[in-house]
Amino acid sequence: MAAGGPGDHPLKDILHFNMHVFDDECDAIIRELSGHMSEDAMYDNIDWYATFSMSEAQLADFKAKLSQKLTALKDSRGK
Repeated sequence: MAAGGPGDHPLKDILHFNMHVFDDECDAIIRELSGHMSEDAMYDNIDWYATFSMSEAQLADFKAKLSQKLTALKDSRGK
């Protein structure tokens, strides 16, 4: 079982330890998403295991998916 400290999980690293994990834009999207969904929902709805060794193209795709999720959440709250 993980100790829950820095380096254990990218989501915790970004939200709780303010660490730089992916890139500034991606980390910012994740922080903004956390204002629209619970941390548990973020764990359940994002494939964090796929993020451990991403290429630049995969990171771009990951950012696009996070941005789409954020936009959808904002749109649903705006209605």
